[in-house]
Amino acid sequence: MKYEIQLWANAFVKLIPGYIGCRIRNLLLPYRRGVNVKVWENVQIDSPSRLILGDQVSINRNCVIHAGGGIVIGDNTLIGPNVIIYSQNHRYKNSSELVRNQGYDLKKVVIGSNVWVSASVIILPGIEIGNNVVIGAGTIVTKNVPDDTIAIGSPLRIIQKTNF
Repeated sequence: MKYEIQLWANAFVKLIPGYIGCRIRNLLLPYRRGVNVKVWENVQIDSPSRLILGDQVSINRNCVIHAGGGIVIGDNTLIGPNVIIYSQNHRYKNSSELVRNQGYDLKKVVIGSNVWVSASVIILPGIEIGNNVVIGAGTIVTKNVPDDTIAIGSPLRIIQKTNF
Protein backbone atom coordinates (compact mmCIF):
# COMPACT_ATOMS: atom_id res chain seq x y z
CA MET A 1 0.00 0.00 0.00
CA LYS A 2 2.87 2.39 0.84
CA TYR A 3 4.35 1.93 -2.65
CA GLU A 4 0.95 2.61 -4.23
CA ILE A 5 0.72 5.91 -2.32
CA GLN A 6 4.22 6.85 -3.52
CA LEU A 7 3.18 6.15 -7.11
CA TRP A 8 0.14 8.41 -6.79
CA ALA A 9 2.17 11.17 -5.15
CA ASN A 10 4.81 10.96 -7.89
CA ALA A 11 2.11 11.06 -10.58
CA PHE A 12 0.87 14.39 -9.28
CA VAL A 13 4.11 16.11 -8.31
CA LYS A 14 5.90 15.18 -11.54
CA LEU A 15 3.46 17.41 -13.46
CA ILE A 16 4.30 20.66 -11.64
CA PRO A 17 6.50 22.74 -13.97
CA GLY A 18 9.50 24.97 -13.37
CA TYR A 19 11.58 25.73 -10.31
CA ILE A 20 8.57 25.46 -8.02
CA GLY A 21 7.99 21.91 -9.26
CA CYS A 22 11.66 21.08 -8.66
CA ARG A 23 11.38 22.31 -5.06
CA ILE A 24 8.17 20.42 -4.40
CA ARG A 25 9.64 17.18 -5.78
CA ASN A 26 12.71 17.64 -3.57
CA LEU A 27 10.46 18.06 -0.54
CA LEU A 28 7.98 15.25 -1.20
CA LEU A 29 9.80 12.45 -3.00
CA PRO A 30 11.94 10.18 -0.80
CA TYR A 31 15.20 10.28 -2.77
CA ARG A 32 18.35 11.43 -0.98
CA ARG A 33 19.90 14.56 -2.43
CA GLY A 34 22.58 17.16 -2.05
CA VAL A 35 22.13 20.89 -2.51
CA ASN A 36 20.65 22.64 -5.54
CA VAL A 37 19.16 19.50 -7.12
CA LYS A 38 16.67 19.97 -9.94
CA VAL A 39 14.35 17.19 -11.04
CA TRP A 40 12.30 18.76 -13.82
CA GLU A 41 8.71 17.93 -14.73
CA ASN A 42 7.56 14.60 -16.20
CA VAL A 43 10.39 12.59 -14.67
CA GLN A 44 9.18 9.13 -13.66
CA ILE A 45 11.09 7.80 -10.65
CA ASP A 46 10.30 4.26 -9.52
CA SER A 47 11.67 3.21 -6.11
CA PRO A 48 12.77 6.79 -5.33
CA SER A 49 14.04 5.80 -1.86
CA ARG A 50 16.87 3.89 -3.64
CA LEU A 51 18.00 7.01 -5.58
CA ILE A 52 20.89 9.16 -4.32
CA LEU A 53 21.64 12.49 -6.03
CA GLY A 54 24.76 14.57 -5.35
CA ASP A 55 25.05 18.36 -5.27
CA GLN A 56 24.07 20.41 -8.34
CA VAL A 57 22.43 17.46 -10.17
CA SER A 58 19.88 18.26 -12.89
CA ILE A 59 17.54 15.63 -14.33
CA ASN A 60 15.80 16.96 -17.41
CA ARG A 61 12.27 16.37 -18.62
CA ASN A 62 10.71 13.04 -19.60
CA CYS A 63 13.32 10.79 -18.00
CA VAL A 64 12.51 7.34 -16.60
CA ILE A 65 14.59 6.28 -13.61
CA HIS A 66 13.99 2.87 -12.06
CA ALA A 67 16.08 2.74 -8.92
CA GLY A 68 14.99 -0.65 -7.55
CA GLY A 69 18.60 -1.90 -7.58
CA GLY A 70 19.98 1.44 -6.41
CA ILE A 71 21.20 4.44 -8.41
CA VAL A 72 23.85 6.94 -7.32
CA ILE A 73 24.46 10.11 -9.35
CA GLY A 74 27.48 12.24 -8.44
CA ASP A 75 27.90 15.99 -8.03
CA ASN A 76 27.51 18.43 -10.94
CA THR A 77 25.97 15.84 -13.23
CA LEU A 78 23.47 16.68 -15.97
CA ILE A 79 20.94 14.12 -17.18
CA GLY A 80 19.45 15.17 -20.52
CA PRO A 81 15.83 14.81 -21.64
CA ASN A 82 14.32 11.40 -22.40
CA VAL A 83 17.08 9.46 -20.64
CA ILE A 84 16.25 5.99 -19.27
CA ILE A 85 18.22 4.58 -16.33
CA TYR A 86 17.34 1.08 -15.14
CA SER A 87 18.88 -0.73 -12.18
CA GLN A 88 16.78 -3.87 -12.55
CA ASN A 89 15.89 -6.38 -15.22
CA HIS A 90 13.41 -9.22 -15.49
CA ARG A 91 14.84 -12.67 -14.94
CA TYR A 92 14.31 -14.94 -17.94
CA LYS A 93 16.60 -17.98 -17.50
CA ASN A 94 13.86 -20.55 -16.78
CA SER A 95 12.16 -21.31 -20.11
CA SER A 96 9.49 -23.42 -18.38
CA GLU A 97 8.21 -20.41 -16.43
CA LEU A 98 6.64 -17.16 -17.59
CA VAL A 99 9.10 -14.23 -17.58
CA ARG A 100 6.74 -12.14 -15.48
CA ASN A 101 6.82 -14.79 -12.72
CA GLN A 102 10.63 -15.06 -12.48
CA GLY A 103 11.27 -11.90 -10.50
CA TYR A 104 14.03 -9.36 -11.03
CA ASP A 105 17.80 -9.08 -11.00
CA LEU A 106 18.85 -5.90 -9.19
CA LYS A 107 22.13 -4.22 -10.15
CA LYS A 108 23.23 -0.84 -8.88
CA VAL A 109 24.01 1.96 -11.36
CA VAL A 110 26.68 4.52 -10.46
CA ILE A 111 27.17 7.72 -12.43
CA GLY A 112 30.17 9.81 -11.40
CA SER A 113 30.63 13.54 -10.90
CA ASN A 114 30.83 16.15 -13.66
CA VAL A 115 29.05 13.90 -16.15
CA TRP A 116 26.78 14.94 -19.00
CA VAL A 117 24.36 12.22 -20.10
CA SER A 118 22.95 13.65 -23.35
CA ALA A 119 19.41 13.27 -24.68
CA SER A 120 17.76 9.88 -25.18
CA VAL A 121 20.54 7.80 -23.62
CA ILE A 122 19.70 4.38 -22.14
CA ILE A 123 21.76 3.17 -19.18
CA LEU A 124 21.39 -0.52 -18.32
CA PRO A 125 21.57 -2.21 -14.89
CA GLY A 126 24.98 -2.64 -13.25
CA ILE A 127 26.70 0.12 -15.24
CA GLU A 128 29.37 2.37 -13.72
CA ILE A 129 30.14 5.66 -15.44
CA GLY A 130 33.28 7.45 -14.25
CA ASN A 131 33.93 11.12 -13.50
CA ASN A 132 34.32 13.82 -16.17
CA VAL A 133 32.43 11.85 -18.81
CA VAL A 134 30.20 12.83 -21.73
CA ILE A 135 27.73 10.25 -23.07
CA GLY A 136 26.57 11.19 -26.59
CA ALA A 137 22.90 11.49 -27.51
CA GLY A 138 21.12 8.23 -28.28
CA THR A 139 23.85 6.03 -26.81
CA ILE A 140 22.94 2.71 -25.23
CA VAL A 141 25.33 2.22 -22.32
CA THR A 142 25.96 -1.54 -22.14
CA LYS A 143 29.40 -1.47 -20.48
CA ASN A 144 31.24 0.60 -17.92
CA VAL A 145 32.69 3.95 -18.99
CA PRO A 146 36.07 5.04 -17.54
CA ASP A 147 36.88 8.50 -16.15
CA ASP A 148 37.72 11.39 -18.47
CA THR A 149 36.16 10.05 -21.66
CA ILE A 150 33.56 10.74 -24.32
CA ALA A 151 31.43 7.72 -25.24
CA ILE A 152 28.91 7.37 -28.05
CA GLY A 153 26.91 4.87 -30.03
CA SER A 154 25.37 1.48 -29.95
CA PRO A 155 27.44 -0.51 -29.36
CA LEU A 156 29.09 1.98 -27.03
CA ARG A 157 32.60 3.07 -27.94
CA ILE A 158 35.03 5.51 -26.37
CA ILE A 159 35.94 8.15 -28.94
CA GLN A 160 38.31 10.43 -27.01
CA LYS A 161 39.58 11.67 -23.68
CA THR A 162 37.94 14.72 -22.12
CA ASN A 163 39.88 17.88 -21.30
CA PHE A 164 38.04 18.97 -18.14
